[in-house]
Formats: sequence, structure tokens, C-alpha cells
Amino acid sequence: MGCRGTIEVWQNGSAPRSAEAPVVLYTHYGAFDMLDDLKKVLKRKQRWDDPSYLCRMIFSQMIKDDIEGVTGYGIRTDNVGDAIVEIIVDIDRQEVIYKSNDSNSKFTFEELINYE
Repeated sequence: MGCRGTIEVWQNGSAPRSAEAPVVLYTHYGAFDMLDDLKKVLKRKQRWDDPSYLCRMIFSQMIKDDIEGVTGYGIRTDNVGDAIVEIIVDIDRQEVIYKSNDSNSKFTFEELINYE
């Protein structure tokens, strides 16, 4: 068992969903830590408009305590079917969509960094 979750980083949110090719950051055990990890990165207010750097910053935050690990985290080009938390980071719109079994929420980057 695990606590699977994904953060999808979209860089062309103005494209139709079928044309979007997100980078998917995956955690096998840390689904409930992902929103806090994302908030920590966004609070820096750096590279919000640069998908490659922002994506790397988010993943670095996710793996900070397991930098040399060989399991637990991954980078994908598609989503996993059994994620209990899915977060979409839309670079173009500067929005975050949080999806879980319990709720769905949508925030701007600014709203998320101020959300408690």
C-alpha cells in the first residue's frame, strides 16, 4: 500500500486539455505532504512563469529528505490511476487545482500561499 499522489505541471494551459502534455511528479507515500511542499515553493515567488525551473523546484522540495533514494518518487508523462491526491499547477493561468477523494479546490498562486 501507499499514499500515492501527483503534481501535474501544465505549461500550456491555454491549449485544449487533449493537447496539454504535463510533467507529472509522483510520490508513492507522500500525497498529503504535496500541498505543503508546493506552498513552500510558491512562497518564494520565483520562476512562477518558467515551467522547467518551477517544476524542478517543486520536485526538489518533494524529495529533499530522500535525494539519493531509489523508490518513493518519480517523474512521469502520464498520471497514475490510483492517486488519492492530484494537484494541477497551471503555469499560464497561475492556478492550482487540488483534487482528492474528499474535496476539490481551486486557487490562484497568491491565494494558495496565503491559504491555511
